[in-house]
Order: sequence, then C-alpha cells, then structure tokens
Amino acid sequence: MSDTLTVLPPDTPAADILTAAADVIAQRGKCTGEYTDEQGRVCALGALRLVLTGHADPAPFDDRDRQVAYIDAFTTLGRHLEAVDADTPAIYEWSDASTQDQVVAAMRAAADRARVTR
Repeated sequence: MSDTLTVLPPDTPAADILTAAADVIAQRGKCTGEYTDEQGRVCALGALRLVLTGHADPAPFDDRDRQVAYIDAFTTLGRHLEAVDADTPAIYEWSDASTQDQVVAAMRAAADRARVTR
C-alpha cells in the first residue's frame, strides 16, 4: 500500500474531515469488527481517527482539540445517517454492516450536507 496521509489540523471543519476519511476508506479499503486491520483497511471511525491523529486505533486522544474535531465529525455523520434513516444503528454497527462503497458515499453525503447547513 503506497499512500501518503496528511494529518489534518484540529480546526478543520467536520465536512473536510469526513471527506478526507472517505478518501482514506476509498484508497485503503474498509474493515469490519475493528478500527483497522493488518492490511491497513479502516472502518468509518478508524478513518476519522486516522485523518486527525495519524493512527486509526481507539487510543485516548492526546490533544483535546483533536478529540473535539473527532466528536464534531462523528456527530455530523451520525446526524446525516439518522436523517436518511431514523432506524440507523450506531455508527460502528452501521459501518460494519455496510459495504465500502456505501460507507464512502454516506461520508461524502454527510460532508455535503454539513457544507450546505453551515
């Protein structure tokens, strides 16, 4: 896997974080049941963490501003998923149950929605 990852600054808007995370999943692939796997694939939450910290694992955030940015992007994605389907499960369950293309498309749609509503 040859990719370059730019870790976003913590003041990056949620829409841009979601777009970057979608790009990571599109490039690396999506895993299930964990934030990242041995092949470098990531789930939706792992991708958000990766673009904000450089690591996909669920370790505690060292930087409060990055944690706030993660929560903002996570919340933005969750609100979008609920707007599309009020019965959408928690993001980690939704990510695991969805295909890579579905996750990428939903993250990009959430980003678009956030750009329009801000």
